[in-house]
Amino acid sequence: MRSAAGVLLVLVTIPTVANLAGGGPTWIWTPSLPMPLLRLVTEAGLLDVWLLADLLAAVGVLGGLAVAATAVAEQFVAATLLAPVAAGSLTAAATGARLPLWYALAYTAGLVLVLRARRCTNR
Repeated sequence: MRSAAGVLLVLVTIPTVANLAGGGPTWIWTPSLPMPLLRLVTEAGLLDVWLLADLLAAVGVLGGLAVAATAVAEQFVAATLLAPVAAGSLTAAATGARLPLWYALAYTAGLVLVLRARRCTNR
Protein backbone atom coordinates (compact mmCIF):
# COMPACT_ATOMS: atom_id res chain seq x y z
CA MET A 1 0.00 0.00 0.00
CA ARG A 2 2.93 2.35 0.61
CA SER A 3 3.89 2.26 -3.06
CA ALA A 4 0.36 3.35 -4.06
CA ALA A 5 0.58 6.25 -1.60
CA GLY A 6 3.99 7.19 -3.04
CA VAL A 7 2.74 7.17 -6.62
CA LEU A 8 -0.36 9.11 -5.59
CA LEU A 9 1.82 11.67 -3.83
CA VAL A 10 3.84 12.19 -7.02
CA LEU A 11 0.67 12.53 -9.08
CA VAL A 12 -0.87 15.17 -6.84
CA THR A 13 2.45 17.00 -6.54
CA ILE A 14 2.70 17.60 -10.32
CA PRO A 15 -0.31 19.95 -10.62
CA THR A 16 0.45 21.60 -7.28
CA VAL A 17 3.96 22.48 -8.43
CA ALA A 18 2.51 23.74 -11.73
CA ASN A 19 0.07 25.92 -9.82
CA LEU A 20 2.67 27.37 -7.45
CA ALA A 21 5.19 27.91 -10.27
CA GLY A 22 2.58 29.96 -12.09
CA GLY A 23 2.98 32.86 -9.68
CA GLY A 24 1.60 31.55 -6.42
CA PRO A 25 -1.54 29.75 -5.35
CA THR A 26 -4.49 30.37 -7.58
CA TRP A 27 -7.81 28.78 -8.31
CA ILE A 28 -7.99 26.03 -10.92
CA TRP A 29 -11.71 25.92 -11.78
CA THR A 30 -13.04 29.40 -11.10
CA PRO A 31 -11.38 31.14 -14.09
CA SER A 32 -13.03 28.66 -16.49
CA LEU A 33 -16.43 28.68 -14.77
CA PRO A 34 -19.10 30.13 -17.09
CA MET A 35 -20.41 33.45 -15.76
CA PRO A 36 -24.04 32.26 -15.44
CA LEU A 37 -22.90 29.33 -13.28
CA LEU A 38 -20.66 31.60 -11.19
CA ARG A 39 -23.62 33.93 -10.74
CA LEU A 40 -25.77 30.98 -9.53
CA VAL A 41 -23.06 29.91 -7.06
CA THR A 42 -22.86 33.49 -5.76
CA GLU A 43 -26.63 33.94 -5.49
CA ALA A 44 -26.91 30.64 -3.60
CA GLY A 45 -24.42 32.01 -1.05
CA LEU A 46 -21.85 29.31 -1.90
CA LEU A 47 -19.09 31.46 -3.37
CA ASP A 48 -16.90 31.28 -0.27
CA VAL A 49 -17.27 27.49 -0.08
CA TRP A 50 -16.58 27.18 -3.82
CA LEU A 51 -13.45 29.34 -3.68
CA LEU A 52 -12.14 27.52 -0.60
CA ALA A 53 -12.65 24.08 -2.19
CA ASP A 54 -11.04 25.32 -5.42
CA LEU A 55 -7.99 26.69 -3.58
CA LEU A 56 -7.62 23.56 -1.38
CA ALA A 57 -7.62 21.42 -4.51
CA ALA A 58 -5.22 23.75 -6.31
CA VAL A 59 -2.56 23.81 -3.62
CA GLY A 60 -2.74 20.08 -3.03
CA VAL A 61 -4.47 19.90 0.35
CA LEU A 62 -7.20 17.59 -0.95
CA GLY A 63 -4.62 15.47 -2.74
CA GLY A 64 -2.49 15.31 0.39
CA LEU A 65 -5.46 14.13 2.41
CA ALA A 66 -6.09 11.47 -0.24
CA VAL A 67 -2.48 10.32 0.05
CA ALA A 68 -2.84 10.09 3.84
CA ALA A 69 -6.08 8.12 3.46
CA THR A 70 -4.43 5.75 1.00
CA ALA A 71 -1.47 5.23 3.31
CA VAL A 72 -3.79 4.02 6.07
CA ALA A 73 -5.82 1.85 3.67
CA GLU A 74 -8.87 4.13 3.52
CA GLN A 75 -9.38 3.95 -0.24
CA PHE A 76 -13.03 5.01 -0.06
CA VAL A 77 -12.05 8.26 1.66
CA ALA A 78 -9.23 8.81 -0.84
CA ALA A 79 -11.55 8.19 -3.78
CA THR A 80 -14.13 10.56 -2.28
CA LEU A 81 -11.48 13.29 -2.08
CA LEU A 82 -10.02 12.68 -5.54
CA ALA A 83 -13.21 12.17 -7.59
CA PRO A 84 -14.60 15.73 -7.33
CA VAL A 85 -11.19 17.25 -8.07
CA ALA A 86 -10.74 14.99 -11.11
CA ALA A 87 -14.28 15.68 -12.36
CA GLY A 88 -14.04 19.44 -11.84
CA SER A 89 -10.64 19.57 -13.50
CA LEU A 90 -11.76 17.46 -16.47
CA THR A 91 -14.74 19.77 -16.92
CA ALA A 92 -12.58 22.89 -16.69
CA ALA A 93 -10.00 21.39 -19.07
CA ALA A 94 -12.79 20.72 -21.58
CA THR A 95 -13.41 24.48 -21.74
CA GLY A 96 -9.83 24.95 -22.91
CA ALA A 97 -8.37 26.15 -19.64
CA ARG A 98 -4.69 25.16 -19.58
CA LEU A 99 -3.94 24.66 -15.87
CA PRO A 100 -6.86 22.28 -15.07
CA LEU A 101 -5.55 19.74 -17.58
CA TRP A 102 -2.63 18.95 -15.23
CA TYR A 103 -5.05 18.55 -12.36
CA ALA A 104 -7.39 16.44 -14.45
CA LEU A 105 -4.61 14.07 -15.52
CA ALA A 106 -2.96 13.79 -12.11
CA TYR A 107 -6.08 13.48 -9.97
CA THR A 108 -7.77 11.09 -12.42
CA ALA A 109 -4.67 8.89 -12.47
CA GLY A 110 -4.60 9.01 -8.67
CA LEU A 111 -8.28 8.06 -8.53
CA VAL A 112 -7.67 5.10 -10.85
CA LEU A 113 -4.80 3.94 -8.61
CA VAL A 114 -6.92 4.22 -5.49
CA LEU A 115 -9.83 2.35 -7.07
CA ARG A 116 -7.48 -0.32 -8.36
CA ALA A 117 -5.89 -0.71 -4.92
CA ARG A 118 -9.34 -0.97 -3.39
CA ARG A 119 -10.32 -3.70 -5.84
CA CYS A 120 -7.11 -5.61 -5.06
CA THR A 121 -7.68 -5.44 -1.30
CA ASN A 122 -11.32 -6.56 -1.66
CA ARG A 123 -10.31 -9.86 -3.24
